[in-house]
Amino acid sequence: MREIKAALLLLSSVLLISCALVSSAYQTPDIELTHLQSLDRKGLDQVIIVHFTIENPTNEDLYISRFSYRLDLENIEQISGVIYGLNPIPALGKMQVQFKVTVNIFSAFRILESAIKNKDGIIRYDLVTKISSAWWKLPVVSEKSGQINLADKYNL
Repeated sequence: MREIKAALLLLSSVLLISCALVSSAYQTPDIELTHLQSLDRKGLDQVIIVHFTIENPTNEDLYISRFSYRLDLENIEQISGVIYGLNPIPALGKMQVQFKVTVNIFSAFRILESAIKNKDGIIRYDLVTKISSAWWKLPVVSEKSGQINLADKYNL
């Protein structure tokens, strides 16, 4: 009986140590909003290309089955989308991705008005991204905030 208890204690200890080692080695991908590129307007919709950089901090290739994003500008949800089946990101590598989206022109005017009147050309953004892979049961969620300075580009 004593031997069984010792074996169970040893097995439990090994299991806990292995879980601790696995969870501490895991690193989440780093996602950055690189820039927004304005294209031609189509009626009341403005076409924009959203540029992201995804960095893989692990020693293995990163296979992304689903990449979703939501970009809020000045606390107004402006841009969101989902992309399936991105190319694998090499171990310890980076990949540039871009998505073409449309934004309602009236929402864009509200954002520009806010940037010009109140903030010297600075637009605040919040970015929420979710990356799913066949290896993970739950998506990896990343939330970032920052600002885009239009004053430098457009002399506001």
